[in-house]
Amino acid sequence: MKKFLLTLTLALCSALLFAESERKFFGFQFALGSGYTFYGDDKLQSNVNDTMRRGYSRIILYADAGITLKLTDQLYFLGGFQSLFDFIWKDGDYTHHASPTFFGGLQFYPEIGNLSFSLAYAIGVRSDMEGLSDKYRKTESTKWGNGFRLSAEYDFKKGGGAVPCIGASYLFMPTGFDNYDNTLALYFRLAFR
Repeated sequence: MKKFLLTLTLALCSALLFAESERKFFGFQFALGSGYTFYGDDKLQSNVNDTMRRGYSRIILYADAGITLKLTDQLYFLGGFQSLFDFIWKDGDYTHHASPTFFGGLQFYPEIGNLSFSLAYAIGVRSDMEGLSDKYRKTESTKWGNGFRLSAEYDFKKGGGAVPCIGASYLFMPTGFDNYDNTLALYFRLAFR
């Protein structure tokens, strides 16, 4: 009986979660995923490649959070914050990189199913942290840069409410001294619209 009630409760909650409703004027969303940054600084790229050849471990995490404002049924203002965290370590030595970025732009649904595209202005920085077995530690940040962010997403539900999505984004970010970071990310998003 308990299994039946649990199954019934989960089914009702799932039905409510995916029930179609009208999209509201204001929405918020967050995403988690992974990606890769093609670092524009040749010295940094060489350092990352060298550590990976020496058997270092690596985890790359992507996260973002933002808001949407409905302008029309197909056009939305999009604003938010994203960051890619690149953790590389082995035996107490590490080289970590974080790229926090603020963005704002437009999200467009061209009536191709639930597919959307967005273009946003972005401003961000990259922080590099290095350490060698507690003997040497250094943290440096690049100059703030003005770039852009492109993304494509597919919503698994039309309309409003809680909407699961999958997406991919590309971020072009100048980091000073004629260096440009190019970041690709794949993510799962949960939007509340």
